[in-house]
Amino acid sequence: MRLQAVTGLLRRSESSTADTAAAIRALHQRRRVRVFDDEYARVLCGGFWRLVLAVRPLEWILGRLTRPTAPVAMCVLMRARYAEQALERAVADGVEQYVIIGAGMDSFAFRRGDLSGRIDVFEVDHPATQAKKRERIRRAGLEVPPRLHFVAADLEQVALLDALSGSRFDASRPTLMTLLGVTYYLTPDSLAETAGSIARRMAPGTLLVIDYLLDAPSGRPEHRPMRDELKAFVARMGEPMISDYSRAAMDSLMESLGFETVENLALPELESHLREEIGELPLEIPSFFGLAVFRVAASVPRPA
Repeated sequence: MRLQAVTGLLRRSESSTADTAAAIRALHQRRRVRVFDDEYARVLCGGFWRLVLAVRPLEWILGRLTRPTAPVAMCVLMRARYAEQALERAVADGVEQYVIIGAGMDSFAFRRGDLSGRIDVFEVDHPATQAKKRERIRRAGLEVPPRLHFVAADLEQVALLDALSGSRFDASRPTLMTLLGVTYYLTPDSLAETAGSIARRMAPGTLLVIDYLLDAPSGRPEHRPMRDELKAFVARMGEPMISDYSRAAMDSLMESLGFETVENLALPELESHLREEIGELPLEIPSFFGLAVFRVAASVPRPA
């Protein structure tokens, strides 16, 4: 079976970036050393991925055929770990709300009762994706935590803050937002529109955690073939990556919109700290993704 055939199989299945990210987290739980613990990922996967997880030979075959893009799994795992560590610090500093933009099959509210019981969690996603997730939650017999709020919205049609305005969300309260696995599918103008709206309409001090695709010169030369293979793979899946940035360009864009840069890192910069925390790493860390935290500045002009 060729890689193109695998791509076709995934496209015809329930697969999407949301399902694939859940599957990556679920498969990762079988490793002796884990970057990210997620005991709920398996039940939130679609039928195709549950089959893969249940039939070890099928899992092995798919693993072999998609090996060129396997290190990208580290981005999915590390961005989730990074965001939740940022949230831990933010809650300690008084953050009261957590907004997960494009939540997909995220299981934070079920896994992290130590945090989700102290804050309001808002999952924003396309109505079709959110309906699929809620059905999987029901099927698994999970009880929805009382402070988890689902906000169904097509963000191509409605602004984020307008979507949130119909919920219990309060833009004046301290908030951390995440935009993970999304920016590389947006044009720079679309990212600027979304982030700019957050900067103008949210309280100063609001935090935004993002990941993004670094431009080719920013990564290690030996990782460029892997980067090219990833871009080709997701394009065949019908979800092409259409934007990338240098770290300086991302800082410049976000600061022009009204944010201050708290931290902006290439993924491998987390490697030494990660090795100290968990020891041996299960996969090579690709050098073509960035992770960043931005803070809404006090000086941003706001609507009357």
